[in-house]
Amino acid sequence: MLDDTWPLYIFIRTVIFALQWLGPACLASTAWTLTTTYPDLPTLTAFRLWCLAESAFFLFFLHYRTHLQRPASHPPPRTKKERKALFTQVRREVHDPDRFLSGWFRGAKVEDIGRDDLKDFINWAFWDGRADMAPGGFDEEELEYYMGKVETMMRKPCKEGRGVAKPLCLTMDPVVMECRTLFWYFLMFILDTFCHGLLRVHGFRYHKTISTSLRVWPPRPATWIEPARSPASNISYWVRPHTSQSRLPVLYIHGIGVGLIPNVGFLHELDTALNGENPDDGQVGILAIEILQISSRLTTPMLKREEFLRQLTTILDHNNYDRFVLASHSYGSVASTHIITHPPLAARVSASLFIDPVTILLHMPDVAYNFTVRPPRHTNEWQLWYFGSKDPNVATTLGRHFFWHENLLWRDHLMSLMQGGMRITASLAAKDLIVDTESVGTYLTEDQVPDPVLKQDGDRTKMELEMPEATLGHWKQRAWRGTGLDVLWWEGLDHAQVFDKESTRGRLVDVLVEYCKGT
Repeated sequence: MLDDTWPLYIFIRTVIFALQWLGPACLASTAWTLTTTYPDLPTLTAFRLWCLAESAFFLFFLHYRTHLQRPASHPPPRTKKERKALFTQVRREVHDPDRFLSGWFRGAKVEDIGRDDLKDFINWAFWDGRADMAPGGFDEEELEYYMGKVETMMRKPCKEGRGVAKPLCLTMDPVVMECRTLFWYFLMFILDTFCHGLLRVHGFRYHKTISTSLRVWPPRPATWIEPARSPASNISYWVRPHTSQSRLPVLYIHGIGVGLIPNVGFLHELDTALNGENPDDGQVGILAIEILQISSRLTTPMLKREEFLRQLTTILDHNNYDRFVLASHSYGSVASTHIITHPPLAARVSASLFIDPVTILLHMPDVAYNFTVRPPRHTNEWQLWYFGSKDPNVATTLGRHFFWHENLLWRDHLMSLMQGGMRITASLAAKDLIVDTESVGTYLTEDQVPDPVLKQDGDRTKMELEMPEATLGHWKQRAWRGTGLDVLWWEGLDHAQVFDKESTRGRLVDVLVEYCKGT
């Protein structure tokens, strides 16, 4: 993320303004051109033809915006037992329900939440908004049971009917996106081709699929000539073959942005640290999957959890990843959470490195609020807003394919994995604009559960978490041990800035090199 300085603020606002108004400006120019030159259209210049193409693309996006409002394709409904277990788990980690509900109701006052509004939220949280479609029919008694438990915890029961507060229900709320231009996707085409060339130079080989080669915009001609095919029908990946008999390979999953482009240096430095001296025991493999749905592209919908796990297992089997080290960044922690909560794959993970994870304390509202509905004010917030949360495919992924209950990573589960021998490191940036990392670190190391609160700091609005008691934060200074649970704390860094410098990337590389030695 960009630092919050006036020059960078002016730069990012200027870039966003230009990209936002390029489409409408081209449409206006095209309308004027067609009006004044018709029927002499053959005299159109190259510039006017480009304006015509941008205009058509802008009109496509106006239609595409309405297309994205289609209902989500939900996972199979959970059983009553599963819903009750989830409710009990959430309830156990909420000691101030008024603050908790206020957070999920976009910072509203609790007295503005009506009983019907609370029902809508509970319906979304535990039935995906489909309580009336549950197997066996709608169970009014079960819903009222949850309502009663929540209201018993609250200082004052909700008023009857509806209030003015509206809950944050990701997969039911309208999908809000910002239109993109041909010029923007031309830049993505250049970056993607450049990234492809760099990874090839660094010894990685691409394994394509039909969907990632042909069903994606902008086109990716560099992938068309690659001979290798992915054994999975919807997941493409880059890989350096694994031949070592004594060390473990690495599976890396990127986050929201422009794909693997920001991680090329990190992957190359990791490969150099693992294999630079041509070790006698063979090369340590590195496999980096592509998730184009969160990479500033237009492509097919995000795979459902079960299908993703099935196809990923096929890729791991094809590359002989019987046991491996898992590393992920930001949204990649969603896929990592799916892996380590799926027993057959979790058994194959020796160690995990979570960089800027978003799934820990995801039952709190701060990540959802800060990423999807927070009004941008500062440089990094504008960058996140336009290039992250309002990207068409990212907005669709979060608004129609991000199911809250599937992506929760509980501390209890991490503790059970570590008891089974898994080693875990969480890399947390102190100034993360999405995640309240201090609360995440305290939750992991001290087992303290925070409360959400919407804070106003000057013109900055941010949903933060607040610990019930003052903590000294000794865990921030603890040396990395490489056993059990470790936390790397980056003072002064924002989300993803750990990748910006070789010195900070080097710490992450050191962690993975140690983890690859196995247990």
